[in-house]
Amino acid sequence: MVEKYDVVVVGAGPAGSVAAIKAAEGGAKTLILERCNLPRFKLCGGGVANWVVRRLNIPEEVLQRRYDVLSFFTPPNYDRYDIELGTTSYFGVYRDEFDYYLTSMAIKKGAKLREKARVTGVIKEGKQVKGVVTSEGDKYLADVVIACDGASSRISKLSRLWTKWFQNVGEKWQDQMSYCVGIEVKLGEKVISERFGNSYMIFTGKDIAPLGYAWLFPKRENISVGLGSMAKTLEKKPMDYMNHFLSHNPVASELLKGGERVLSRGAWLPAWKPGGSVYKPSFDEGLLIAGDAAGMVSSITGEGIYYAVRAGMEAGVTAAEAINEGDVSREFLSKYQERWERSIGVALEFQDQIFHETVGKILILEDERERENQYERGFIEAFSMLIDFIQEYAKQKKRT
Repeated sequence: MVEKYDVVVVGAGPAGSVAAIKAAEGGAKTLILERCNLPRFKLCGGGVANWVVRRLNIPEEVLQRRYDVLSFFTPPNYDRYDIELGTTSYFGVYRDEFDYYLTSMAIKKGAKLREKARVTGVIKEGKQVKGVVTSEGDKYLADVVIACDGASSRISKLSRLWTKWFQNVGEKWQDQMSYCVGIEVKLGEKVISERFGNSYMIFTGKDIAPLGYAWLFPKRENISVGLGSMAKTLEKKPMDYMNHFLSHNPVASELLKGGERVLSRGAWLPAWKPGGSVYKPSFDEGLLIAGDAAGMVSSITGEGIYYAVRAGMEAGVTAAEAINEGDVSREFLSKYQERWERSIGVALEFQDQIFHETVGKILILEDERERENQYERGFIEAFSMLIDFIQEYAKQKKRT
């Protein structure tokens, strides 16, 4: 089968669905290709920024819980340290419900959806990306392809952007990746409200995650429990770290006491990249890359939903303009990178700077004991600086 569209979006996550919304709004004949049947579970803490909730009119039934406090627990005693989020409050969601709501919005705007469509190839004419091929052999031609296919983006690799991002600087893909594992623990709404209130929690420690952290995101009936660390720092299987955390951490084991494990998953996540946390260029002839596929993730928190949504907006608008102008050249599509750099680039670069001035400086200490002792302090300092930055940024935006 061969079909032709103006824009083909690969991946129905936040970046892909929002890109499809904007492309369809701009008049482009748009198709979303998703490898799974929707809705589908996605490993994620599920923290969504207030800005996203307001801008996309996320309905109450999708919002599982509001978070007004970020609670840290660090070794050796795991005493609690709370940070009030103020105007930067977050909402807990399940990605199956959240993502499906965004995909439904795109369909209402006129985009089409193909499920169980796993993209395995890229169609090119010379240097120009002209479409994609699925595992079933179906061909979807497009003037612009928007790749939102996750951290292990097959399109980015097949389009040789991986060569520019990693191989040309002597790195492997895994060098810039974290690996995460997550489980769902069923506790019931009453118990969760009593134990967690309006806070979500982060735990650090070398025995929990060597270069990362564990998290507890309470929802209505379940707790989303996860941990992630730079892949190259893991000394044992990720689930072994998880089992140790659940059984040995004095705080988490009590908070989750009596709970029932109902689901477990693993996933790759882009991590910080020296000199900038986003993979550039994020465009090519007939091609735009957004979300995790372009490394658009906070180098401090690992958050990606907000950046995916913002990048998806810029990608969809740019793609529609390119179609309407009849110009899908690399030069025209470079507008996309200029736009996302203005909307989220400052925040991502500042987080990269914070990371290097806090955790980064500690990681290069020669004395291993001093490095381990200071890591927890640096981690909390990085989070605190980030929240202060976001709150001040929000105030400035409100004033202007």
